[in-house]
Amino acid sequence: MEFHDRYSRQILFPGIGPEGQRLLSQAHVAIVGCGATGTCVASLLARAGTGSLRIIDRDYVEPSNLQRQTLFDEADAAESLPKAVAAARKIAAFNSEIEVKPEVADLTPENAERLLEKADLILDATDNFETRYLINDWAVKSGKPWIYAAAVAAYAVTMNIIPGETACLSCIFPAPPEGTVETCDTAGILNSAVNWVGSIQATEAIKFLVGARDKLRRTLLSLDLWTNDGAEVAAGSPRADCQTCG
Repeated sequence: MEFHDRYSRQILFPGIGPEGQRLLSQAHVAIVGCGATGTCVASLLARAGTGSLRIIDRDYVEPSNLQRQTLFDEADAAESLPKAVAAARKIAAFNSEIEVKPEVADLTPENAERLLEKADLILDATDNFETRYLINDWAVKSGKPWIYAAAVAAYAVTMNIIPGETACLSCIFPAPPEGTVETCDTAGILNSAVNWVGSIQATEAIKFLVGARDKLRRTLLSLDLWTNDGAEVAAGSPRADCQTCG
């Protein structure tokens, strides 16, 4: 594949270069969820020239999505298009060179193998821990790297998970949160928080896909963009007593 002016500024970046761009063009990424985080990271990876994206989401576009879900517009909401389909159409309009496979479905234990097995990397853009633990369990079992990302209100958090090398989700959170968990429906969401975490997730994904594994962050990174409170928790090694990967 020849890389013309479309990626010229990205190729100029020493961390990517012509070889990194070639590797990106051959990469297959699965994005689980196509809400705020999912549309952000899908757009960034598509514009960067990631060869194949599989977008998995069962929901439909609604007017309330337009405040933060960057691949949708009023026409999509008026038609109640499936988010995965609407996202694929938008991506095709600005980069027809890459392959986008929309999957209008939930990720479940029954379809995880089919939907994720060909991916070089899995990106979490979901809104619930049940699906995240499913991704974690399947990815650790299959040796697939994945990137956790979440945002609610002004708070965002992300972590790279490379089975056998880093901590997995269960190493950090052995059990799902108990009691009432804040969601965008109850606590709201700043679109800037979503774009912050989506940008970091996309950057870490590109690092991995171009082979810059020594540059990958090995911490659980969190930030409240409103209060400026942030933290990093070491996640460089699996826990020996982890129920998933130990």
